[in-house]
Amino acid sequence: MKLLNRRLALISTVTGLTLIAASSAAYAGNDKVLTQKIAVDNIKEFVIDAHVGTVKLSASNDNQFHIYVKVSEKDGWAMFKSSPDDAKLKIDNTGDRLTVSLNEDDFGEEWRIEVPNMEKIDADLGVGEMTIKGLQANLSVDVGVGEVSVYSMADSYATVRAESGVGAANVHSDSGKVDQNRSMVSETVSWVGKGDYAISVEVGVGDASIKLN
Repeated sequence: MKLLNRRLALISTVTGLTLIAASSAAYAGNDKVLTQKIAVDNIKEFVIDAHVGTVKLSASNDNQFHIYVKVSEKDGWAMFKSSPDDAKLKIDNTGDRLTVSLNEDDFGEEWRIEVPNMEKIDADLGVGEMTIKGLQANLSVDVGVGEVSVYSMADSYATVRAESGVGAANVHSDSGKVDQNRSMVSETVSWVGKGDYAISVEVGVGDASIKLN
């Protein structure tokens, strides 16, 4: 997988001009909640770079990104763990690309992001579950260990590919043509339709599911 080794090591690298976003924060116990609204302006590509936890992407009702992330202490025995109080949003707006992540990878992360119309969306998660609903764009999804579920419209897509290195992959649609290739531990499913966009989902260990209505 293109990002599996990097993801399993939980190392995140962000290039270009990186800014610590001015965001609102709320606290509940040892958790910290960060929120941010970002106007689209000239943004055509959105990137979410998450580490351990959950990511939920859905369509925005306006021309803004609505970003919510709850940060918690990551389970483990490490003596020198970062506190959620240290967590900050990192917003990298370079050219027509917007990249969102946290300043460190030492936390549990629960992301909920509403995304306006984009040409391309790139969603990366090291370990955990990702759910994408109602987005129409060129989607590239990579999860090291966990599960991915994508729900969208069949008539928006020309090609769809779901791949699991160790696990199951599935593409369900009442239209288009499906080609399934299963080996001993891996599975790849491709689908061809009549739309304009493409979906690519890769999971290193776990399941990948795409449902097109």
